[in-house]
Amino acid sequence: MKDTNNTIQAFWVIIGSLSAFAFTIVSSMILSRYFDKTDYGTYKQIMYTYNTLLTVFTLGLPRAYSYFLPRVSNSEAKDIISKINYILIGSGVIMSLTIFLGADLIAVFLKNEELGSPLRWFSLVPLFMLPTMGLEGILATYKKTKILAFYNISTKVLMLLCVVVPIIIFNGNVKDAVIGFTIASFISFVIALYLKNLPVRNEVKSKSSYTFKDIFKYSTPIMMAGIWGVLILSSDQFFISRYFGTEVFADFANGSLQLPFVGMIVSATSIVLAPLYSKLAFNNTAESKEDIIRIWKSVFEKTIKMIYPLVVFFFCFADIIMVVLYGGKYENSGDYFKIKLIVNFFTLISYGPLVLSIGGHKYYYKVHMYGAFILISLEFLAVKYIDSPLAIVWISVICQIGRIFAMLYFIANFLGLKLIKLFPFKLIVNLLFPAFLILYGVRFVLIQLLNLNDVLLLISSSVFYAIFFGAWVYYKKISYYSIFKPLISKISKK
Repeated sequence: MKDTNNTIQAFWVIIGSLSAFAFTIVSSMILSRYFDKTDYGTYKQIMYTYNTLLTVFTLGLPRAYSYFLPRVSNSEAKDIISKINYILIGSGVIMSLTIFLGADLIAVFLKNEELGSPLRWFSLVPLFMLPTMGLEGILATYKKTKILAFYNISTKVLMLLCVVVPIIIFNGNVKDAVIGFTIASFISFVIALYLKNLPVRNEVKSKSSYTFKDIFKYSTPIMMAGIWGVLILSSDQFFISRYFGTEVFADFANGSLQLPFVGMIVSATSIVLAPLYSKLAFNNTAESKEDIIRIWKSVFEKTIKMIYPLVVFFFCFADIIMVVLYGGKYENSGDYFKIKLIVNFFTLISYGPLVLSIGGHKYYYKVHMYGAFILISLEFLAVKYIDSPLAIVWISVICQIGRIFAMLYFIANFLGLKLIKLFPFKLIVNLLFPAFLILYGVRFVLIQLLNLNDVLLLISSSVFYAIFFGAWVYYKKISYYSIFKPLISKISKK
C-alpha cells in the first residue's frame, strides 16, 4: 500500500469528519442562542449520557472491522461483517432499554429533574446508531472512504436540519430537538446498513475461520478499556454537572473541548492506518516492523506540521473565539477551552490501532483502568478541597497526557526505540516558538492600535499570522507541499 493512497484515503475521511464538526459547532451555536442556559444544559446532559453509555455498549466492536477484515478473503469478510452487525444490533436494543427505563434515575444522578422526559424520547437513538458504528473501518479497508465522506456529510446535514429547524421555525423545546435527532438517526441507520455490505455485496458468503469467540476475544479488552474510558471521559463532566450546576456546566460544555481539526486529522489517519497496521503485525517480519517505523515517523511529522500552527492560533485567541461562537454570555467558556487545548499538543497521532495490532490489548486496558482510578481520585479531592471547575479540567488534561505517554512507551519498546526517538523535536521547536511569538505579537498590536470587533480581529490576525508564519517556514525550509502533493497530483491527472 502506497503512502499516496493512504494520504488520499485520509483526505476523504477528513472531509467527512468536517460534517461532524459542523454539526456539533453549528447546532451548539444555534441552540445556545435559542435555549436558555438551563434548557441548553439539559440538552448537553442528554448528549453526555448518550456518549457515556455508547463507549460501553459498542463493546469495542467498531474497531474489530479494521482488525479482522484485512486478514481474510472477501467472501469470509461478508461473514465477519454480518456477525459484528448482529452483535451491535442486540447491544443497541439493550442500550435503548437502559436509557428508557433508567431515565428518571439518570436525572436524579445528574440533579436535573427536567432530564427524565427528554431522555425517554431519546432512548430510540442507540437502537438506530449502534449498528452504524464501524462503517469507517469497513470502507477504509476496501479503499472506499470517498463513499464514507458522502455518507457523513449527508447524514450530518440531515441531522442538523432535524434538530434545529423545529427550534428556529416552530419555537420548539428540548423534546423537539431530541425527536428530530431520533428521526435523523433512523435514516442514517438504513443507509449505513446498506453501505456496510456494499464492498462485498457481490461476494458469495463463506464461513469465516474467525468465530464469535474470536471476535469477543479481541474486543473484550477494548470494551473493558472502554468502560474505564467512560469514567475517564465523563469524570470531569460528572463532577462539574453535579457539584457546580447546569449554568456552569453549559459554560464548561461549550469550552471544554479539544480543537476539532485535531480530532479530524488524527481520527482520519487512525481509520486509514488501522487495517494497514493489522496486516503488517499479522505478517510479523523484520521488514514489517521497519515499515511500521517508517509509516509512524512520516505520519507524525505531517500531523505536527498541520496541527501545531492551528492549535497555537486557537490557544492565543481562545477567549475571543468562544464569544464569537456562542455569544458574550459564554465568555467564561474561553478558560475551559484554553486549558483543553493543551492536550492537542500531545494528541498528534493515534496510538490505539498500533497498540492493539501488536498485541497490546491487556496493556491498553490496564492503562485505562489505572488512569481512571487516578483521575477520579484527584478530581474528587479537587471538588472537596479546591472547589473550582477549572481545577477539574486541569487535572483531566494532565492525566490524559500521562496516559498518552504510557501508550507511547509501549510502542517504543515494541519498535526497539527509546521513547524520545518517537518525537521530531527539531521540527516541534521550529514550529511552536515562532508561532507563539508571532501570534501574541499580532494580538497585542491589533488590540492596542485598532478598535476592531471580535470577528474582524480574528480575521485580521489569521491573515497576518499566515503571512508571517508562512515566511518563517519558507525560511526554515519546512515543506508543506509534501503533505498535499498526492492530492495535487491526483487532481492534476483528472
